[in-house]
Amino acid sequence: MIELREVGVTYSNGWRALSNVRLTIEKGEFVFVVGPTGAGKSTLLKLLSREERATTGTVKVNGQDIAQLFPRDLPAYRRTIGIVFQDFGLLPNKTVYENVAFAMQVTGATRKQMRRQVPHILELVGMAHRPDAFPNQLSGGEQQRIAIARALVNEPFLLLADEPTGNLDPETSLGIIELLNHINVRGTTVLVATHDHAVVDYLQRRVIGFEQGELVRDEKVGAYRASETQEATE
Repeated sequence: MIELREVGVTYSNGWRALSNVRLTIEKGEFVFVVGPTGAGKSTLLKLLSREERATTGTVKVNGQDIAQLFPRDLPAYRRTIGIVFQDFGLLPNKTVYENVAFAMQVTGATRKQMRRQVPHILELVGMAHRPDAFPNQLSGGEQQRIAIARALVNEPFLLLADEPTGNLDPETSLGIIELLNHINVRGTTVLVATHDHAVVDYLQRRVIGFEQGELVRDEKVGAYRASETQEATE
């Protein structure tokens, strides 16, 4: 479903964020993206959401070279992708229900469609009991669940999560990663960029590692740190 061929990203200041990346991700996979700060994790996610464009190489999603998308096509493309951020990004003056419904509203959904879909998604993320709460009345974990609900409400085929547990305590972090795993089991492809050793080690899914913009590691079932076998082959 996702294919990167010899992809490089160099910014105008000369900083090379990614270099010669070759990567394939199949439909329905759950992939952790790990590496130190500045390694290229967030740049990879931004390429897939078309916030950034590759300087060299090609990025294909569902067989389409997304660099070839016209500006008018980007909103429709991005509606097929859910994005979750570390800082939640909720609208403070809107309730839980309104925050999730807003993601449907901007796509032109009707009130009837929102009334049907929003409660379903809130139930999925375990927040059906707080539809009238405002973000400042929620814990960090609850806010992240609402952020995930908002990312899912338009039924994307791909969910990108950039440090989704970065502001959460360890116990809450495991709850969030279990939720993302549940979403993946339901059929959504999930990519999680993270520094959180515990959640990667807990879930034991595919792990790809970046260092200084280069893809240096790819394990089908891995932990945050490379296995001895992987290290021996590098």
